[in-house]
Amino acid sequence: MIILVVMGIVVLYAAFEFLVPKKIVSTTNKTQNTAELNTFVNELTAGLSKDTTKNLQVLIFSRAEKEWRRDPFLDTKSYRSWSKAQESVKTSAAAPKIVFAYTGYLEINKRKIAIINGMEYREGEELDVKGFVLKSISPVRVVIDNRAARAAQTIPLQE
Repeated sequence: MIILVVMGIVVLYAAFEFLVPKKIVSTTNKTQNTAELNTFVNELTAGLSKDTTKNLQVLIFSRAEKEWRRDPFLDTKSYRSWSKAQESVKTSAAAPKIVFAYTGYLEINKRKIAIINGMEYREGEELDVKGFVLKSISPVRVVIDNRAARAAQTIPLQE
């Protein structure tokens, strides 16, 4: 019974809302709001045309290529711990020595091929490790030239 009474009240309220005409908002207020909106849009458009650069893509790419001073995806606490870790890496001992493994030798039609760290190289070819060039190949050893240190390193064949 209570549910039916509540239901009747809801139906009467809905009928009143839909059937009784609402107050008419004055058209002067609407025209005034429209005029204000139009002036705002015009001022915004004029301001944007002044601020835009002629080559927006060049600006975007030049900023994207610069090194970020701070990673925008790290929160402050994570950034501080990351920067401390980076400093400790920089202040630690010198870079580890690069180890080469000469594991294979092939000679096909007077072409010598050395297998170093699992990769095949010919004499004079640059290694995957930047700054190192294979200087000479023999069946028992290879000579690798370090261009940065201007030193040669002899690596024996590992069996």
